[in-house]
Amino acid sequence: MAELWVSVVLTALIVLLFESELVLPGMLSDDSNTQVLTGMVMIIVVLVAIPSSLYLFKTGHVNGLLTGDESSAPRHLLFWGTVRMMMLCVPMVVCMFLYYAFGENVRFFYLSVICALCLFMVYPTLSRCLHETGIKSDAKDYDPTPNDGAPRSY
Repeated sequence: MAELWVSVVLTALIVLLFESELVLPGMLSDDSNTQVLTGMVMIIVVLVAIPSSLYLFKTGHVNGLLTGDESSAPRHLLFWGTVRMMMLCVPMVVCMFLYYAFGENVRFFYLSVICALCLFMVYPTLSRCLHETGIKSDAKDYDPTPNDGAPRSY
């Protein structure tokens, strides 16, 4: 959850810095070849990252790690959840920076917005985490700090 919000805040900070003109937009707008090449690379990155991140937990290897051993599932979920989140957040932040760096080229803005919209599909709630790991529990029944001193089942 922290990775998601840090990325959103970082993107908002980029917008704030450039819109308030503390940093002037268009620092890389002189070279149109670089702009076109960077645009094509970012389009490919986003088009690969979105479906890959959405289906990451359904691949055989990752699904086996998440649903296999219930004791190691939280550790694997943390790692693969971070990978999944970064597959969307890093292109979102980079595209927002490139939007301003190339003089407000809307191609990068739209790519950043598309990545931001995909974050709603992988928002890391407790019930989603329990469902994806196959742990038979309800999020309402889950107590992260049990009072009886017994180790957590999650």
